[in-house]
Amino acid sequence: MDTSNTTGWWNCLGCSVEVELPTTATSGFQVPCPDCGEAMTEQWQWDAAA
Repeated sequence: MDTSNTTGWWNCLGCSVEVELPTTATSGFQVPCPDCGEAMTEQWQWDAAA
C-alpha cells in the first residue's frame, strides 16, 4: 500500500458536486467540475491510512 498518497475532498460552488481526488493529480491545477465545468475548491486533505 502506498502511504505517501494524500487525498483531497473537492466541492463545486456552482452546483454543489463533491469529489475525492488524489492531491498528486490536482496539485497546482484548477480542477473543473465534472457536471457543470466551473472551478472546484479544495475543502480538506488527509493522508492515506498506513
